[in-house]
This record gives sequence, structure tokens and C-alpha cells, in this order.
Amino acid sequence: MLIKGWIYKNRDKSRAIIAACFFVALCSILTCFDISWAKVSDSLLESSWFVDLKEFSISAHGTLSCEVCHGVMDEGAGGHPVPGKDISSNRRPTDRFDYFRCRKCHRESYGRFLKGSHAEALKKEKVNGDIEAISSLPGDKRAPTCGHCHSSHYEEARLGRVEAGRRMTEVCGACHSSQKKTYLKGFHGKTAHNLGDMTSAYCSDCHGAHTCISLKEKDAALKACLRCHQKADASFASFVIHPASVKGEDSNKVFKVAVIRTVTVVMGSIVLLIIVFFYGHSFLWILRELHEKLRRH
Repeated sequence: MLIKGWIYKNRDKSRAIIAACFFVALCSILTCFDISWAKVSDSLLESSWFVDLKEFSISAHGTLSCEVCHGVMDEGAGGHPVPGKDISSNRRPTDRFDYFRCRKCHRESYGRFLKGSHAEALKKEKVNGDIEAISSLPGDKRAPTCGHCHSSHYEEARLGRVEAGRRMTEVCGACHSSQKKTYLKGFHGKTAHNLGDMTSAYCSDCHGAHTCISLKEKDAALKACLRCHQKADASFASFVIHPASVKGEDSNKVFKVAVIRTVTVVMGSIVLLIIVFFYGHSFLWILRELHEKLRRH
């Protein structure tokens, strides 16, 4: 009775409190959706058989001549690939180029690439697969080379950490879509990608820029965590950063992901029920007030 009496005497304050609660609830609902507030300036231009010289001239490689990367470009026996006639024209230039040539200028980066998971997958692909069949696979099913992550003709130079990190999220997410989704929903993604926090982690801060390790091994995961979290221990590194089950994951992570998803559904349902109950109650209360006013008049 005391609460009802206070509410009746302080109607304006009550309405303000209701409005504030509604705003908080609305913000809570928005956080449940995969919304990225950060905008990546330009989409990465993909290399093709035809090069936009204007875009190329302002790229990181714009000061280089074609021969630096492609060597002596004689027409050769095959000639220029003709779409529909030459089977090689069905293969993307990215799949045809010998990226060992990148080593000439990017020796350190290329050396790191050879030690990583991407290079290991590329070796297995070349040994076990048919080149033409592999080229027809979607991007996330092929082992990446330099050209799959970097636009050879249009890559921009001198990008800041935040801009480069946001680009990296899009590039890595092209193949690792589930990891990108969970990253953007997590603390690192929200602070680094959305808010532009230079101290927060992007993909390469944990997995390496060219080495690209998966962090499935506990020691490797702990080593990655220690780069920013000096007090991290084994239990800290066991935290599931990407709660998305993929083929080949260990049973322990699969169990943790199942628990996380179950808890997420349960807690989301509780929040939804609370919102529906209290705002339904407030709506009925407003209707009652309107009814009382109309009855008096």
C-alpha cells in the first residue's frame, strides 16, 4: 500500500523511472544481436586477370613495376587465358601465382608463414588434391596463400592499428565465419573492432599475423594470453574464446560450448520473461490511469 501511495503521489517521477527502465531494457536487447558499429572504409578488392591501374598506383605495391613480381612476362605457349576456352582461365589468378616470389621483399613474413598452419594445410592440399578441383572449392575450404589474405594489386600501405585490425577481422572472417561471429560478440571484438581500443586484441595478437596457429594446444593458448595478461595461468587459458563447435574440436571444448549455449538460452529466456512481465504490468497500469482520467471527466 505504501508503494502504491508513493507511486500515485509521484506520477511524474514514476513515468521517468519507467522510461529509464525501458531504455535500459532496449539497450540490453540490442546487445543480443550481432551488430557491428565500426565501419570498414573500403572492401578489399580482389585480384583478377584485369588490373585497375588507378587503384594499383595508390596501393602499397604501386611504385613497383609488373616485372618485379611477375618476372619476364612472355606470352609463352599457352598465351593469354581465354574465358570459356582455356581451362586455366577458370582458375583464379590467386591460385596460379607463385607466392615464393613474395619472399624477395617480405623475407621475414614469408618465413613465418612457412611455420604456420596455413602453410601446412597448403602442403597437404598440393600433395593430396587435384589443382583444378581444389580451385573450384569455396574460399573457406581451400588452404590460403599470401593472395588470399592480401590484395596483391590493391593492398593499402601505412594503415593504423585499428584500421588494419578491422580489415583483418573481415579477411579472417571470410574463411572463419563462426570465429568472427563469436569474436565480435566477445569483449575483445567489442572493444577492439567496434570501439577502436588500440590496447585490445585483434586476430593476429593471439594467433599471429603470418604464423597463424590455432591455439588448440594449451601451452600455445597460455603463451598467447600472457602477451597481454601477465598473471594468466592454465585455468585462465582454458576459457572458451570462440564458443562455436567446429569439426575436429576436442570433446572438452564441445562440452563447454554446449553448456555455454544452454546457459545463454536459459538466461535469455529469463530476461525476456522479466521484460514481458514488468512492461506488461506497466502497460496495464498506464491503461488503468487513462481509464481513471476518462472516468472522472
